[in-house]
Amino acid sequence: MIKNYKLKVVYFLLYEKMTLLEKITDDYKQAMKNHEEVRKLALNYLLAQIKNKKIELHADPSDDDIIAVIKKEIKSLNETLLFLEKASKTDEILVETQKKEILQSYLPAMLSREQTETLINETVAKLWITDLKTQRWLLMKELMASHKSELDGAVVNDIINSKL
Repeated sequence: MIKNYKLKVVYFLLYEKMTLLEKITDDYKQAMKNHEEVRKLALNYLLAQIKNKKIELHADPSDDDIIAVIKKEIKSLNETLLFLEKASKTDEILVETQKKEILQSYLPAMLSREQTETLINETVAKLWITDLKTQRWLLMKELMASHKSELDGAVVNDIINSKL
């Protein structure tokens, strides 16, 4: 019993220190073993896109690069879902929705609208921004440099536009 518990703790600690690529690869292998077709398809395509990014960068992609790839794929799946809804293909909509949910599980938690607005206000005060219209680029540069993976660009843009 104690050995089993220790193994679980060691596995947990190792798994928490894995990079995002290692987690995705590990989950892909698990999906193949468990014969989870939709998960296997989604992760196989994601791993191919990550390999393309690796070739593009001439280096291993960082977690931020992988998150950008995942966001791009989710955006692509959203467009696909719109076309499938217009074509009334319910089976394919279900599969694409499952793929989207699988990919979203690898994204870090996004800040809520209220948290994003608070962060924007703090950053505006920190940078002494007086005119958002002319200094918007400075605000966006600072926000994306420090919180890119936590922020939804559309929400940030909407909040800034409401303040103009």
